[in-house]
Amino acid sequence: MKRSLITLVFMTVVGAAMAQAPFTIVRPADGSKVREKVHILIPKNSVPQGGYVGIFLNKKFVEAVVPPLNGKYYDYVLDTKGRKIPDGKMDLEAVLFVDYNDNPRIVDRSSITMNVANSASIAVPANGFRLRYRFAPRTEYIYNLQQRVAISTISGSQNRAGGRPAELPLEAEKVRLLYAIDNTYGNGDALVRIQALTEKGKDHAVFTTSESSEPKMYYDYMMNPIYMRITNTGREVFGSVPAYFPMEGTSGSTGEDISLQLYALFPLPTLPDKAVRPGDPWQSRFQNGILDLNKKDTVTRLTAKYPARGEFVSVEWEMGHPCAKIKNSISSGTKSLEGGSLAARGAAFADDKVELTETIWFALDKGVIVKSIRDLTIDRKMESQGGGMGGPGFGNAPGVPGVGAAGGPGGGGRMGPPGDDRQKGGFGGQEGTAGAAGAGPAGIGGRGGQGGARGGGQAPAQVQYMRIRQQSIFTLEN
Repeated sequence: MKRSLITLVFMTVVGAAMAQAPFTIVRPADGSKVREKVHILIPKNSVPQGGYVGIFLNKKFVEAVVPPLNGKYYDYVLDTKGRKIPDGKMDLEAVLFVDYNDNPRIVDRSSITMNVANSASIAVPANGFRLRYRFAPRTEYIYNLQQRVAISTISGSQNRAGGRPAELPLEAEKVRLLYAIDNTYGNGDALVRIQALTEKGKDHAVFTTSESSEPKMYYDYMMNPIYMRITNTGREVFGSVPAYFPMEGTSGSTGEDISLQLYALFPLPTLPDKAVRPGDPWQSRFQNGILDLNKKDTVTRLTAKYPARGEFVSVEWEMGHPCAKIKNSISSGTKSLEGGSLAARGAAFADDKVELTETIWFALDKGVIVKSIRDLTIDRKMESQGGGMGGPGFGNAPGVPGVGAAGGPGGGGRMGPPGDDRQKGGFGGQEGTAGAAGAGPAGIGGRGGQGGARGGGQAPAQVQYMRIRQQSIFTLEN
């Protein structure tokens, strides 16, 4: 009996030893060239229960984690771009910790040397790059457009005290967009069909348009195309919204009721006309989508253009492609490139302060945009006297830019501060004008009307600051 017990214990110890794999970095191999997100693989059975892994870069501690399991390996993802790790040699060490009496103990170590090459591996021609879209007939690209919006208001005293506006929410509204190359021309132009798509594997999509402040379900038969002829640098030549007539026997709309039709417009970014190298600036432009659905059958343009500063920031890998990283920016622009205020042309830029930046990753090997991030910040200063002007009214909450119809009318102004005992301060006036479709934060209404008569007494002015922040992330899906 004792002999059997000893044999059983011995076999259990041997089995446990065989199950414990050596703690080592399996991938990448020592001396590997890496870029973007690097997957650090460690055998599953090399980390005992209660153990965790400390990550060190060039002998500096980064974090201690239990990496997620991926099959037979723990998979730690090192984002070299996100952590702003410079190109060149980098030592990575993984340290196995196990707590003993509530104190961490080092059980094992494994290290490798990697060569980070997010930019250095992309050769720049002596004469620079001529960045051009490579349009090919019957080619289709699907992009995911995500948008986050934050609106915050602080008082003048809070602003002087360094008050901070609301941060952008983590959650984002999403819409899939199709860009189909239906035709190409000898000069490099292309006829591009742009259309909203349903969610993957479904016959519908749910998102907020500029018609409503609440998410709404849209089916595939509601999603209509628009057409743009654009140059190989992305500039609009003309735009058109064809009449839509459903096939006989379908439940699609008849094309007469605008509320049953869905149009999506997010113009492709523009590229520089001349060859450029990293560090070069140029006069660029933004193209903002504009679409009045009540006049859709007669429009010949679908964008408003306004000047910006373009800069070739760098070359770097993004989403597995060697890319030119470009930045377009504009600040405090209250006039459009082609006359009139931007607000009058459908872009919400007639405000106290506007900042707009657009960072673009253009794939040098494919001739397409793989990613762009557009950040818009609008600051408004609002001041009211006692019994004086009504404050600004707002229409529908911001929706996905360029999707749907015009925003609703703005609400009336705020009630003015009270006057003296003889007369109360005035109320806000009538509703403001409707917000334009797809212009900046879609669906923002006009300013409120004039307030009632001023009270007999003069109340002190009240100052508030409003900040609207909108971020649009445009990413290639296929």
